[in-house]
Amino acid sequence: MDTLLISDDFFGYAKEIKRAMEARGRKVIWFPDRFGTGAAAKASLRVAPWLAYAKTRAHFEKVIQTVRGRPIRDVLVIKGESLSVDIIKRLRAALPDSLFTLYFWDSYRNMPANSRSKVGLFDRAFTFDPVDAVEDPRLKYRPLFFLDDYMSLERSETQDIDVLFFGTVHTDRYAVLSRLEKALPENLVVKKVLYCPSRVLYRVKRTANPSFWRAREEEFIFKPLPKTEIMSLVSRSKIVVDIERSVQSGLTMRTMEMLGASKKLITTNPKASAAEFFHPANVCVIDRKKPRVDASFLSSSFQPVPAATLERYSLSGWLEEVLP
Repeated sequence: MDTLLISDDFFGYAKEIKRAMEARGRKVIWFPDRFGTGAAAKASLRVAPWLAYAKTRAHFEKVIQTVRGRPIRDVLVIKGESLSVDIIKRLRAALPDSLFTLYFWDSYRNMPANSRSKVGLFDRAFTFDPVDAVEDPRLKYRPLFFLDDYMSLERSETQDIDVLFFGTVHTDRYAVLSRLEKALPENLVVKKVLYCPSRVLYRVKRTANPSFWRAREEEFIFKPLPKTEIMSLVSRSKIVVDIERSVQSGLTMRTMEMLGASKKLITTNPKASAAEFFHPANVCVIDRKKPRVDASFLSSSFQPVPAATLERYSLSGWLEEVLP
């Protein structure tokens, strides 16, 4: 093995990154960035990290023992939420000749407080958030990527969905979608695939979150859609909606995916208008409180993006910069 990848799997992206690195000739070993992959493990790290400390330390001790003495050239950590400063130092001591690279695909405002203190322990550090990159000069701004599947997506002969949203219903997404749907012409076909991790969580939101008071359980799915179904929906759609977390400034994976798929995008992220691939016919930035979409955007066609730009925002382009 010559490359160690530590990352949350995050809807299968770690496996895709590993596969892409192996296609480039690397021999990769992957470990999750926390001791458990379930919601309970993630919650414990956020709410009571001291309770998860023993399990976290044991998890990374196994990682260290597995890689110690191996000719690991590169260590790539993506987010590494449960990696403490102490664990990073122990990992570096076990791999003294390795180049350590950190990539944050989340914002400081949405990560644990100790995230900043980890950056100086890496040889190179990147972030998907342009605001974080400005405020912390140790971080280099590098947007996310899209998978090759999106660029090779064939357009369905039946474009029967005018506006599509699919994703986890967190923070204010349900409220924003409700406002957007009211702002769109009534004759448009709007399809929403609203994922909630559990029925218990839905009922909690239904009780505690005023924006959910009118939500109906039948509006939601409680198991993620298979990738094939998602790709089919995107293929049938004219426009896809992106709603980033309000505490983030980085362009989401959804933004990159629609760039790769040559699909028009409605997004609440104002940073999208500053992206090098921005074209007013392709991307419409809306106010999450008072969304408005011009009729000209709804009726216009997608304008092709230069091949060099597409390559830069592909997974291959991302790897070329983050782990050349």
